[in-house]
Amino acid sequence: MTMRLEQERAWRANLDPMGRYYARHQHLLLGSTSITVTRAPETPPPDPEPAVASPAESEAPPAPESTDAAPTPDPTRYMARVFRRAAIDEARELLGTSAGKADSKREAAALARSSAALDRAIRDAGWRSLPWAGPEANADPFGGLGPELENFREVIEHLRTAWTLARRARCAAEARIDPILLLGPPGVGKSHFAADLADLIGVNMSVFSAGGAQDAMQLCGSDARWSNCRTGMVFDALAGGDSAAPVLVVDELDKFAQESTGSRDTPVNILLDLLEPDSARRYRDMSLQLEMDASRMIVVCTANEREHITAPLLSRLTEFRVAAPSAEQRRCLLEGYLAQLIKSHECPAGIGLDAASAEAALVAPDLDVRALLRLARFGFAEALAAESDRIILAPPRRVPTRQRIGFI
Repeated sequence: MTMRLEQERAWRANLDPMGRYYARHQHLLLGSTSITVTRAPETPPPDPEPAVASPAESEAPPAPESTDAAPTPDPTRYMARVFRRAAIDEARELLGTSAGKADSKREAAALARSSAALDRAIRDAGWRSLPWAGPEANADPFGGLGPELENFREVIEHLRTAWTLARRARCAAEARIDPILLLGPPGVGKSHFAADLADLIGVNMSVFSAGGAQDAMQLCGSDARWSNCRTGMVFDALAGGDSAAPVLVVDELDKFAQESTGSRDTPVNILLDLLEPDSARRYRDMSLQLEMDASRMIVVCTANEREHITAPLLSRLTEFRVAAPSAEQRRCLLEGYLAQLIKSHECPAGIGLDAASAEAALVAPDLDVRALLRLARFGFAEALAAESDRIILAPPRRVPTRQRIGFI
């Protein structure tokens, strides 16, 4: 009531002089009727303009451009939040504290890289698309896999079922495709299949080679205290790409050292955090000290020997045994690979595969798929160098073994 009276007095003070007199001596004139005050027409103050948050500051996902012909789809139905503003602000605060202590150009450059990385992360307010949801999502992307992948038929059917389940989830942002393990001898096309998978569903792919990993820095980033710190592969895939579910290939999983499960930040334990949905939702990049939601990443592991993989890793993976491709599959792979090479290079007119050398290479017992494609690339390069229209698959040269000298 008191506030209302004060507002009334302030309003009256803006009227004519008599009105100001009335407002000043109102307590003396309450009982008088001899003074008439003409009130000016009341004009309400204009409403202040509503503050509009920029896309980087908004907590809602960016809305797609709409047309009059169709209603705008709900972005929350096909997008997921990967990075949160509060986590980004906390990481920036840590960077600001470190910036005052940078005493070298290398440290200043590392801080600049980290700041640019955070800018990439908060792009589109930290939201990323889901490949299995939205108006443009393919109901069955695996129908594009050809007969050259017949030995992956069981894997394809499993992925098709998981894809359908994700598409029909009431909350698409909570759906995920569980990690898989492809077991088989070298050269059966495991890595090739993972690359095809990423292309089919339209996401980016990263490859982590477990065989050469001595620590977890490549996955989760190096320590922020180092002057040459770098962000990890998981962060780069989620921050730099447009999808919340990129493909991560962990190659040669059986090459991880068995004793690497002791320390908290070893490659095995960091990978365990990524394979477990609850911990993956709070996955942390060490160089930025930034939490992100990596629970929707599609992890494809490959290995030659199951016996060399630790039990905790096996318990989090769906295993598939991949057999060596048949002769017909090898032919399809070879022809498809050469077609890609011909399309991407300037070639003589009518260039094609030499039938006799191709038949010999396809039945060679010591040529796996990887060696066969390497042989095709070498033959293609030789044909270009000779301006020939025939691609000859010459058998690989044998390296002579050295005779040992000494007494038997």
